[in-house]
Amino acid sequence: MPPRFRRAEPMTTFELVPDDEREDGPGHGPAPDDPEPGPARRRLAALRDRAVIRWRALSRRGRVVVAAGTAVVVLAAATAVVTPGLLDARAERLRAEAVQGLPGAVDDLSEPLTETWQLTNGTGTLATLRGGLVLTTEGTAVSAVDAGTGREAWRHDVGTFPTCGPQRGYRTDPVPPADVVVCVSGDPDDRTVTVLDAAGEVVGERSIGPARIDTFGDGGPAGAPLVLPAAAGAIAVVDDISDATAPWPSDDLPDADTLRDLRADGWRDPTLRLEDALTGEVRGEATVRLRPEDLGECGMTQDEGTDPELMTEPQVDASPSMTALSVCGAAVRLTPTGTAIDTSTDGRWAMPLPGGGHVVPGEDESTVLDADGTVVATVPGWSVPPTVDDAPGSSYLALTEVGESRSAVRLASFDPDGAERWAATVDDLGGVLARVSGVVVVQDADGFVGLDARTGDEVWARDDLLQVSGYGSGDWVAGAVTDGTRLLVGIGGDGEHHRLVALDLRDGTTAWERRKQAGFLEWLMAVDGHAVAFDGVVHGLG
Repeated sequence: MPPRFRRAEPMTTFELVPDDEREDGPGHGPAPDDPEPGPARRRLAALRDRAVIRWRALSRRGRVVVAAGTAVVVLAAATAVVTPGLLDARAERLRAEAVQGLPGAVDDLSEPLTETWQLTNGTGTLATLRGGLVLTTEGTAVSAVDAGTGREAWRHDVGTFPTCGPQRGYRTDPVPPADVVVCVSGDPDDRTVTVLDAAGEVVGERSIGPARIDTFGDGGPAGAPLVLPAAAGAIAVVDDISDATAPWPSDDLPDADTLRDLRADGWRDPTLRLEDALTGEVRGEATVRLRPEDLGECGMTQDEGTDPELMTEPQVDASPSMTALSVCGAAVRLTPTGTAIDTSTDGRWAMPLPGGGHVVPGEDESTVLDADGTVVATVPGWSVPPTVDDAPGSSYLALTEVGESRSAVRLASFDPDGAERWAATVDDLGGVLARVSGVVVVQDADGFVGLDARTGDEVWARDDLLQVSGYGSGDWVAGAVTDGTRLLVGIGGDGEHHRLVALDLRDGTTAWERRKQAGFLEWLMAVDGHAVAFDGVVHGLG
């Protein structure tokens, strides 16, 4: 139970004036050239006069006691005299300290950011490494660039056609930086795996023979396994990839008959295996079990003059926090240690949490998992974690109702034990950008809304920042970062230009804006306290 404090008794204070000082002496009343004192000064003078009368009525002992108490009051008053600007600066510093080191946090957004560096070559950001490094590949080399300065920290030649990671999956996901780099490179008939630490030192190499690095292309011989870099010095391996297919029904979605046709054509449910990149030791494995209800999310392919067919190529997503294999609407997931995560009930979805771990959302309830895959909470509704969160694990946000026309949704906050704290109605929720400094920032149908994180009450709303048509086209949000006081939002526009808008979290006002930035903005994220964006070229912002 927190400590309770008793309200202090009212305190009487006295102004100390010597006994022999006359009320009409120096310092009392206006100087000859002073204007007549105003009402405020007259009230102060009257208070002082009453204090003098009380002082003179006290005994010598009483004066000593009062003088000691007054010294304390004067000292407290002296230390409490702080200008509003200093108070604001202190509060801003405390908010910055609260988000320091969290995913999505940058050092300072008080002034407009400008480009400090850019990568003119390479494939763009593949991963982020401990120490504030951005991993890229160029030609036969992999290199790491300092996110604050753009200077190359190290470079290593790993061979032809390098694929390095673990990659970030969706670029704005709040995933931790990687400790090691894994590269798969070389001729498709004889691939090599190279493992480097965050300082660029080679930990080891291993030949793995024929391998594919792309399920759609011809990046390897027929029948070769799919091999991609994974987290914690591992590789993700998918053997026996089937090229079987089945006709897409002409009058309906694929169903059980379609699945039977697929299996008759030789379909084999694929297995994801996580191996130590250097030793080949298997950390864990899981098999995708394709069901009729999963086929509706398959792609469709059709050659000229032929009937459409299912596309069933497996997809591998290996991020620093989890490795997933998905086929159509079915998926399996493995943690870096090889623990399988069950997502069979709700399909392929599992979203990383800013504080670590994942949430597996569902229509009726969502499951919160820690980094090892252990269930830590069950949340009613479809969980929607914030991209940036300065209070991870304190409560969970979830959609519990959707209006008949899908024009409004009920967003609720739940304690870790599932008890509802509050609920708010939001127009067509586009995502939860942040929960920072006591404000939950959500994207709604045509802008942004700030909700009180304790009560769900609307604090502010901005409907003038996004241009969205009735069909959902128009501006989009490509990412958000924060310094604890402001939220910088990357807004994509017509494909050729984008904007960076810094919003004050307290009232939603625009702190600053960079308009008409050239390029198609794909993502905006934070790397070790620095803002980094990609619009066809990787930019450092500061």
